[in-house]
Amino acid sequence: MTHELTRTYEVEGFSLAWDEWGSGDGPPLVLVHGFSGSAHDFDLHIDALSADRRVLAIDHRGHGRSSNSLDEETYTVDHIVDDVIDWLSHTVDAPIDLLGHSMGGRVALRFALARRDLLNSMILMDTTAWSFGIEDPEVAEMITGFFGSITLDTPMGQVPESPETPLIAAATPGDWQARKDELSAAFDPMACKALGLALFGDRLEQVDHRLGDIDAPVTVIAGEHDHPYVDHAHALADGVANGQAVIIEGAYHSPQLTHQSDWLTAVQSHLTRVA
Repeated sequence: MTHELTRTYEVEGFSLAWDEWGSGDGPPLVLVHGFSGSAHDFDLHIDALSADRRVLAIDHRGHGRSSNSLDEETYTVDHIVDDVIDWLSHTVDAPIDLLGHSMGGRVALRFALARRDLLNSMILMDTTAWSFGIEDPEVAEMITGFFGSITLDTPMGQVPESPETPLIAAATPGDWQARKDELSAAFDPMACKALGLALFGDRLEQVDHRLGDIDAPVTVIAGEHDHPYVDHAHALADGVANGQAVIIEGAYHSPQLTHQSDWLTAVQSHLTRVA
């Protein structure tokens, strides 16, 4: 069963889709998805995670079920950080456990630095405090060239094949995959262009120099084959005041889909540790 997002939160120019599930006295768990994704990326784990706690998730501006602007200027990581801060400031009344995936991990790091009063702990998943860019200059040029060429007419949802593709297909139900395709196709091309260039064109300010300011407990999760993020995982965990790293063997960028049991165990172990 797909857990659809039935609520909206309004920010300037956008209607952001979000929802929550479960109940409990402990800190709510907030799920923050990555570039080109949506809250649907965590859908298969909502029931397990919300069995004894509130779980909240949101689709970023231009992604999934949230609205599009078709305006490149309205899509920056700063905008998304501000959206998440605004939404959570009005939605939760206690510190949260925050999980950020990929670009969502950078958003989570920025949230942690801006609103320490709202953070109980953090899970950083397949992400980095350094550069998202590709080290190989030829590959980097090809990728940034692709993002730079995107227009309003560029179809979204056509994800390039990768070693992870058959693993996702084998591990996820057909109805989940069909809904994923629908939500991917709804991605605003201008969000893809602007955020893609920011992330993979190495246009984001790195935050590694501020990791020591984060004193909440942090678990860094990374797939064994998810380069460069797995290469950053231990340095990321060591950089914060109270961090640990968990590497999921055989996984790439989306272990919550391909290695579901291992991923859920890592998340639940973190939540037990910080309870």
